[in-house]
Amino acid sequence: AGLGSSCIDKERQALLDVKASLIDFDLHGWGSKEENSTDCCKWMGVTCNNQTGHVIYLGIRAGGSTGKISPSLQVLNQLSYLDMSLINFQSNPLPDFLGSLSKLQSLYISSANLSGSIPHQLANLSNLQSLDLHNNSLSGSIPSFFGDLTSLSFLDLSNNGLSGNLPNTLGRLSNLETLDLSHNSLSGSIPHFIGSPLLLNLDMSSNQLHGNVPNSLGQLSKLINLNLSHNSLNGTIPNFIGSLSLVLLDMSSNQLHGNVPNSLGQLSQLFHLDLSSNSLEGVISEVHFLNLTSLGILDLSFNFLTLDLSFHGKAPFDLGTIKLQSCKLGPTFPTWIKTQRSFRYLDISNAGISDSVPNWFWDLPTELEFLNISSNEIKGMIPNMGLIFEVHPGMDLSNNHFEGGLCWLYNLQVLDLSNNGLSGNIPTCFYNFTAMARRSFGDDTITSHAYSYNLRDCGYPYLCDEEPVAMTMHGLRGKEQNGHLEK
Repeated sequence: AGLGSSCIDKERQALLDVKASLIDFDLHGWGSKEENSTDCCKWMGVTCNNQTGHVIYLGIRAGGSTGKISPSLQVLNQLSYLDMSLINFQSNPLPDFLGSLSKLQSLYISSANLSGSIPHQLANLSNLQSLDLHNNSLSGSIPSFFGDLTSLSFLDLSNNGLSGNLPNTLGRLSNLETLDLSHNSLSGSIPHFIGSPLLLNLDMSSNQLHGNVPNSLGQLSKLINLNLSHNSLNGTIPNFIGSLSLVLLDMSSNQLHGNVPNSLGQLSQLFHLDLSSNSLEGVISEVHFLNLTSLGILDLSFNFLTLDLSFHGKAPFDLGTIKLQSCKLGPTFPTWIKTQRSFRYLDISNAGISDSVPNWFWDLPTELEFLNISSNEIKGMIPNMGLIFEVHPGMDLSNNHFEGGLCWLYNLQVLDLSNNGLSGNIPTCFYNFTAMARRSFGDDTITSHAYSYNLRDCGYPYLCDEEPVAMTMHGLRGKEQNGHLEK
């Protein structure tokens, strides 16, 4: 609140009009008879200029309230900051009169149930530095005038219904640091960002973009987060990728092809790498991981890649998430995994492994959440390790040639043993599998023992419904007769 001047009467009335346009919004002290209540500069969420008394800051975000954006906001023409996020504006459009607030530097109206197109009057906000309209129902195209808002450093239009081509003018915002256009229906190609040297975060994921990844992105030397996933981009991964300072690189779920460039191994700050669900091919060698000492999340699943890794001594990273489904790792069991002792999620399913599992592998991290080594040709016994996990993990060992040794798996939440070499009596230790619950996985699933433990937070979306459900001891397929399981 302002310390030197009390608020201006007409601005006080404008604030009361704003309050009157909102329902179920407790703006405590606004217009009450309490001491200092007549001085709007001391109201919650309001700040005034100390010298002039003009309202320059209005922050009234709150969930659970509804209403509309009052036209009286135009009276507050000295506002530099406005936040009305989380208020349900009942599918009303973003009002064009906001363009009259020419002093605005920050405008936040996210998660507010706004609809309609972005009004062209916002082009008048030449001082705007931050604009956040994410998670609404805005439609239409992104106006080209955004390229004229040269003070913009933060622009978030994600999670809307915006469509059409991306305007090339976005690439000339010289002060832009964060651009998030994800989860829309935008089409066309990625603009050339030749005038945005300060860009740190670029997220265009979950759109309908096509074409190549432009070489101009290689000039963004400060870029740390690049997410282009879930589009229709084609071409190859450009060589310049290794010259950036990326912490996150996500190009998953596109139509990229060709080899992964060796320059990837120069990204010493990279933590999250996801190139899954493309048509990438060739060999991934130790050169690709040469300097990736910060890597924690790796996903190369669903490509045509062969991993040729040994890491004599120790790998340069210690991964928490390893997703290599459908990559070729075999025929021998990948020994480099021995150097990874902190993973919570490991998926090396359908990886062409036709070896037995070495004993060291079963000394699994106690933090394990999910393990999938299914759909290989892995053989041998499952040893009785007696591990205690911090959480109840899921484990998929199906479609292999495993035999015996199940009792140490008692504290799992999900277990799939289908299509293995299990036979003989069902172990009595299954009565101790109390972390499991009941659910059917198909007509041929036989449940040996069922439990009523509800999974309140499953953590495995492909096994969970929206509501808490029970699960089944999955994978003992065949006929159970007098406690005996036939293959």
